[in-house]
Amino acid sequence: MKKIALMVLCLLFAVSLFSCTTEDANNNSQSENGTQSGSKYVFNVASKNNYTVKLDMNMKEVLEALGEPLSYFEAASCAFDGLDKTYTYAGFQILTRPDGDKDYINSIILTDDSVTTPEGVYIGVTEADVTAKYGTPAQKTDTLLSYTDGGTALNFILKNGTVISIEYIPA
Repeated sequence: MKKIALMVLCLLFAVSLFSCTTEDANNNSQSENGTQSGSKYVFNVASKNNYTVKLDMNMKEVLEALGEPLSYFEAASCAFDGLDKTYTYAGFQILTRPDGDKDYINSIILTDDSVTTPEGVYIGVTEADVTAKYGTPAQKTDTLLSYTDGGTALNFILKNGTVISIEYIPA
């Protein structure tokens, strides 16, 4: 369990580095309300009647639907003016980026096997299970299967052929 927690922390650190070293490529693909259109890669929160969460949603609306998180963390953003925020719920985390007086979802990270993608993939399944559901990935290494659509990358982090983390990030 300590290894998984350490891996999740390392993954969060890597995501924060990514946001500090790249420009926000999604600004051009956002609609007026900041939401991204067209990506088939979304996360459904089963405990909230399959409420759909996707990148670039306004976090205020998501908080209204999901309620208070188990924990909350914020830090000064190194890529934007304002605070980057992390909301932790049972089985997943939502990381946001500031844009004026609003916060938009920048990434979603599944943290344990209590939640799944809409296609039924969860932490602990094999690489073969992922490719059976999603097909050939856009990018593949020994430790990563990455699928992209509509500005969203759905990444499956692998260790010894088993999924140890699932993340929705900007493509």
